[in-house]
Amino acid sequence: MDAQSSRWIPKWSRPWLAKRWVKAILVLAVFAAVGVILMLGADRKDTGYWAGYTDGQRWVHEGGYRARDESITTYCRAQAATQRAGTFEHGCVDGARNAMK
Repeated sequence: MDAQSSRWIPKWSRPWLAKRWVKAILVLAVFAAVGVILMLGADRKDTGYWAGYTDGQRWVHEGGYRARDESITTYCRAQAATQRAGTFEHGCVDGARNAMK
């Protein structure tokens, strides 16, 4: 079997695939498709996270700046009980720690 004949590539597409610009477009399309798949599957920070983030910052600015990590976690866990717990609590802790810097 020589390099020109492949059973995986249809005969009608072989002249097109011989052109460099067609190969370049195919490579870009594959990378774009992989990028879209990875972007859709990635863990995104949603509105619950950002609501917790701003709540954590607000708490620190209102006097929680004297807090330690244990009290930040306790405060955020209590606030997250009425919200979307996982993302809100994570955002709250991040926001409080960032506001303390």
